[in-house]
Amino acid sequence: MNKVRSFFRQIVFSEKSAPLAFLVICVFGFGLLIPRLGFYMDDWPYVFYAKLKGIDSLREMLVFDSRPNAAWLYMLGFNILGFKPMAWHVSALLMRFGTVITFWIFLRVLWAERRKEAIAVSLLFAIFPFFMLQPFAVGSTHHWFGFLAFNISLILMTLAMQDASYKKWGYAAIALGLEAAHLFTSEYFAGLELIRAAILWILISRIETRFTKKAWLVFLNWIPYLVVLGFFFYWRVVLYQNPEGVTRNEPIILMQLFTEPFKAVVFLLSAFLTDAISVLTIGWGKAVDASTLNIASPFVQFKIAVCMFGFVLAYFYFNRLLPHSNEANETNWRKDSVTLAIAALMTGGLPIWFIGRSIVESKNLLSASRFGIPAMFGASLLTFLLVDYFISDKNKKNLFLAFALALAINFHLDNTKEFQYSWEKQERFAQQLIWRAPGIEAGTSLLTDQEVLGVMGEYAVSFSINTTYQVENFGSSPPYWYFPFYYTNPNVSDLLQGAPLEYEKLSMVFSSNSNQMILLDFNPELNRCLWILQPQDANLRLVSDDVRQLAAGSDVSLIKQTEKESSLPEDIYGKQNTQTWCYYFEKADLARQRRQWNEVVRLWDESQSVGERADNGFEYIPFIEGFGQTGDWEQVKSLTKFSKKITAGLEPSLCGALDRLAADAPASQERDEAIFNLKDELKCSNYQ
Repeated sequence: MNKVRSFFRQIVFSEKSAPLAFLVICVFGFGLLIPRLGFYMDDWPYVFYAKLKGIDSLREMLVFDSRPNAAWLYMLGFNILGFKPMAWHVSALLMRFGTVITFWIFLRVLWAERRKEAIAVSLLFAIFPFFMLQPFAVGSTHHWFGFLAFNISLILMTLAMQDASYKKWGYAAIALGLEAAHLFTSEYFAGLELIRAAILWILISRIETRFTKKAWLVFLNWIPYLVVLGFFFYWRVVLYQNPEGVTRNEPIILMQLFTEPFKAVVFLLSAFLTDAISVLTIGWGKAVDASTLNIASPFVQFKIAVCMFGFVLAYFYFNRLLPHSNEANETNWRKDSVTLAIAALMTGGLPIWFIGRSIVESKNLLSASRFGIPAMFGASLLTFLLVDYFISDKNKKNLFLAFALALAINFHLDNTKEFQYSWEKQERFAQQLIWRAPGIEAGTSLLTDQEVLGVMGEYAVSFSINTTYQVENFGSSPPYWYFPFYYTNPNVSDLLQGAPLEYEKLSMVFSSNSNQMILLDFNPELNRCLWILQPQDANLRLVSDDVRQLAAGSDVSLIKQTEKESSLPEDIYGKQNTQTWCYYFEKADLARQRRQWNEVVRLWDESQSVGERADNGFEYIPFIEGFGQTGDWEQVKSLTKFSKKITAGLEPSLCGALDRLAADAPASQERDEAIFNLKDELKCSNYQ
């Protein structure tokens, strides 16, 4: 044991270990679940345009997204990474890692003697628990590019101020170029640009003590960066025009500063205070939420193991990091770093506040967390300073920081788990939909009662459906659109009479009505496959009253035969597994619709040969009808009784299936006796 202790005591981490430490913490927080992640919400428009309209069409899309100059970034991304989700997630992780590295280098260049502090702050920055959209691997690309370019620009500006040789002009020129690059690509870090004044003040204070002289030098050195920032604002506010009919990201509060300055300033101060507190506290609160610790869950066990391992590694790392270095005694460090942190918190949210939005007022914190990504710059620095101020004992400080990093890992693993489940559900939805409906007539609306896919939204589901069907030559009118009718038109009577169903997103315009509609029910949480409902399901007790009523308007004749077997785009979803119960059910339901009864029986035999069976009796009904139509009444009786046994409340639907068999199955005495006895056993007279 003494030898083991002696071995670990001899381990010393130099400053060169910092990049590896940043990579490890990034992998722990964001990389472990990457193989199980896919595309979500704002990822799907990019995938839709690039996949179906060509990569060059991203220019068109981003004009409508008010970021026309970001097209080059996404075009480059799709040309290099293609459409594999994993490639995009690895890229997003590497870009975040690069942002951490450049943040650390900036701190080191600004405070050369604060080597330990720079590493600790950067570790907090790497995994600060607020921004929850890391799994938006495509849609967040401009965030990470912007942060990366901004950080490098700060490094070069600082080097230019510290270098007396001719190199300073080269540093400054590249810094200005990167400033323009991130501003004109994405506006997220435009507010954070103002912290350059605080950085210049810190640097010039080291060589000049007179206030007026110092202020003048700060202003002179700030002018080139202010010019670039000013030109960006002039372009964005005055020159740039959204496409006709598009109102997006209008700087209403910025304009209000000139018309109602008091009201605008009050809003900005309120937004700063509430959003800064939110960024500093909300994530930590979620990270310690005990309700997420269901020990029986394998994922929770995995998460606890990762967090504990992360805690041990972090504590050991902090204890053995630069153990023999002298503590810096820079009296202005705390004052300057607090000033920079608060300045970053005060300015980071300006682009969002100027358009009248804030984190606190947003209904969806997950989506709004993107507003806080610039604030992570100041939040991580201020969090460390608070810990450093209140905990003076080195060992206790290391323990606290290691525990904080473990909590942050917990926060991000919990958050990423939601995305993992969403992708699993998306894959099931896409696979089962294309099995059941290999072709759908253009102009068809797909309806559910409420949103069925997490971290998506109706427009994202719509883009994903059109991408799944790999539609072609649709111009600006996509053939399909998804509507959760409780959100779009909850009046079922209107929908049954042919209510308009319209939606505009980016350059896409969908216009149809509910007379051309297919109704879906998708609840894999209840161990169900995707159900496409039709008028004969109006007595199905396993769905809501509104869904039963709306089933009368669901037109399955809109499902068309295709020349070849439809399949998912493999580069997005991977290979399909067709040896699942839901495959056999969807194909049997499609064959039932086409009255291909021998195919229904064949699918049943194949499903039994691989040991697949349903968890819900409703999914046996196509097979019950198939066996009845082919004269196997023993199977009809067996499956009907088994369906009733495993699913309560199914009697009306089973009785309906028997009525259909009585009406059009080949006549025989065996048919009549089987149907009579089954209807008597099911008490079908109660459901007439």
